Amino acid sequence: MEVASIPDLSLAECLQVAAKQFDTQAIANRKIDSSSVLDYYKQSDRGYRLFHSREGAMHVALNCDEEFSTSGYLGQVSLIAEKLPQEGNILEVGCGTGFNLRNMASRLPDCQLTGVDLSVEHVEGAVKEASKYANVRFEQGDFHQLRFDDAAFDAVFAIECLCQGTDWQGALAEIQRVLRPGGKLIVIDCFRDAPLETYDTNLQLAARLVEKTMAVEEFAVCDDWLQQAQEEDLSLIELQDLSSNISHNLARFYSLSRRFFKMPMAARAFLKAFPQRLLENSISGLLMPFTVGGGVHRYYMLTLEKR
Repeated sequence: MEVASIPDLSLAECLQVAAKQFDTQAIANRKIDSSSVLDYYKQSDRGYRLFHSREGAMHVALNCDEEFSTSGYLGQVSLIAEKLPQEGNILEVGCGTGFNLRNMASRLPDCQLTGVDLSVEHVEGAVKEASKYANVRFEQGDFHQLRFDDAAFDAVFAIECLCQGTDWQGALAEIQRVLRPGGKLIVIDCFRDAPLETYDTNLQLAARLVEKTMAVEEFAVCDDWLQQAQEEDLSLIELQDLSSNISHNLARFYSLSRRFFKMPMAARAFLKAFPQRLLENSISGLLMPFTVGGGVHRYYMLTLEKR
């Protein structure tokens, strides 16, 4: 995949630039658990609002035009809404501050929309911002252990969150449990295209740094993920590669990160003044054009049905 208008440095140069400001080897070896994920968002939420989306979107924008636009944050909402039933119970796991469900509420007026997120702060914000929507509710919870009855939902969707789970196999089993037979699971997320050891050393390091700085232990290899889904009685209906649609957002991330790293003295000041996890986002911004452009990471939409 060709990434729009970037980069101006080689991957080796970008790794060197990042290593001058951060202990990249320690980051690459970091272990990620649920407390790490919560800590990541506590430290990064302000940056998401300032540099990413003031409306609370926590995923990348899908832009098919010639440049980045914030309207692209609705891209995932539109794609998923087209595939959801027009009535029934819909669950979003990893709902964040509720951006997706707020924007689906009027599109699906006859559906009861439920959002679950691990972060109490996210849920409190989601409840406040969605107060005018009668068909939306939120609760704090863990998608590894959902507090719902078997077959309680007609559809479940997840956008860029299952990758942060500590047990994606267990999460798939739990989602399958609360989904009715014939119900759909729709996942939009980043995956490894192949085992990491099949790539060269620099791409392996870049991939680990991207994943760890996004509070991910490691992205699942897509084929392995689909095999596990099959074992959980979830049949693949459709796979869409959306990697090219995020290229303009990756270009924007890269530009912001380059600005940060071009000012070493300011960067050192930022390291003292701002949370560490927030500033580490600059590493993933610098390196994702290479991991996605090089095919290590792919951004997929998977539509599955429970047998």
